[in-house]
Amino acid sequence: MKIALLVALIAFTIWRIITQQQQQQQQEPHTMHQPVVVVGTGLAGLTSTYNLLQRQIPVILIEKTDKFGGNSMKASSGINGAYTSTQERLGINDTVESFLSDTSKSGGKLGNTTLQRALVNDSKRAITWLQEDIGVPLDVVNRLGGHSNSRTHRSEGIPPGFEIISKLKKKVEAIPHLDVRLKSKLIGIDVVNHDVKGVEYIDLDTGKNVKVETENVIMATGGFGFSKELLKKYKPEFVHLPTTNGEQTLGEGQVLLENVGAELIDMDQVQIHPTGFIKQDDRDNNWKFLAAESLRGVGGVLLNENLDRFVNELTTRDKVSQAILSQEGTKAYLVLNEDMYNEFKFQIDFYMKMNLIKKTTLAERFSEKAQHAVEVLTEYSSTDAHAHPRDHKAHVFKGVDKNTTLYIGEVTPVVHFTMGGVKINENGQVMSKGGQVVKGLYAAGEVSGGVHGQNRLGGNSLLECVVFGKRAADDIK
Repeated sequence: MKIALLVALIAFTIWRIITQQQQQQQQEPHTMHQPVVVVGTGLAGLTSTYNLLQRQIPVILIEKTDKFGGNSMKASSGINGAYTSTQERLGINDTVESFLSDTSKSGGKLGNTTLQRALVNDSKRAITWLQEDIGVPLDVVNRLGGHSNSRTHRSEGIPPGFEIISKLKKKVEAIPHLDVRLKSKLIGIDVVNHDVKGVEYIDLDTGKNVKVETENVIMATGGFGFSKELLKKYKPEFVHLPTTNGEQTLGEGQVLLENVGAELIDMDQVQIHPTGFIKQDDRDNNWKFLAAESLRGVGGVLLNENLDRFVNELTTRDKVSQAILSQEGTKAYLVLNEDMYNEFKFQIDFYMKMNLIKKTTLAERFSEKAQHAVEVLTEYSSTDAHAHPRDHKAHVFKGVDKNTTLYIGEVTPVVHFTMGGVKINENGQVMSKGGQVVKGLYAAGEVSGGVHGQNRLGGNSLLECVVFGKRAADDIK
């Protein structure tokens, strides 16, 4: 009996030791793993950070500004996904192959097919991750320009970029082993024989240079749409255009990566978004609010200075942009009715608050030209189904007259996205000019090139951040 009790006590003691060790391993980071340095707190950077922390790998998160989010925070249309549970619930029959075809066509066949296939193949998983792990409903699906189906997901009543970043930020900050360093500007990446050794940044509060030893760096620093210097170098014909990019979007990541021997590709491929709002009391500001593509997706019509309709609003962004730029004054009026307002109310209310859209009538806004606008909108309602892929919107302006309540904003093309950047493989690994993998160096999001070709398909930006942010993190062992 005593021997049995002694054996039981020994077994219990061993079980307790093993259990405590397992619990400690769950609570502690990989002790043999140096912290991974992630640069940038937009969606790509936060996605990588979250996935690393979930595996108990410590992260040093470096951000040049004093807040999270980057340009991802401003995304207003949504994130693409094919064959998702939301599509299934709404009866939308979509396929990965049609999504791939749309992405390739939008990019003018210039994009890297391997990267594009990774993007679309992982899209369902990306949407599911956001819904189930991060708690973003994504229960509404719209159809944007260049898409053969409705596949751009957002949640009801809240801008998608703001919602995704806000919820992901809370998730990231709740996990141990995260070292956040805001107001820290990266100035160097230490690479020796195609192998990462560390980084250096400036603490913008103290002015001191700080070096960090690390075996892995994930660059998620964004594009260069605000940099007149890089636009002049790679796309001089667009230097005069305003932009939707924040002033931090200077392409510093691309420059640093090229300095350590990485290959830059497609740097002359700069996307002009057709609709940036012209604010009536600040018309000449170089920075513009983006007029979400979903405003056209729900039925919004573009009219020129003569109040004629001149383009299929749901063709690809480059074609809509060129159509507007060819008009007198290089601007257009975006016109929506009450039904469209109700479908996109949360966003339009914000635009009206910011004096970007006005609730008005044709008579009030256009005076003597109002009757012509009535005729144009009426003709659109009755005859334009053949020119639009949205047949169910063919009668959206039926019954309109000069005194019908409408929602009208003035828009102009704006520099929106830079498709070019550092060359990566399907795991987000940075490639050198000689075609070699730079060990431990990754890039995700707009800092990378090859995914979008000549023209990014609307809704693919947030998706790219999630897909390649996850892939980069998953490749780090």
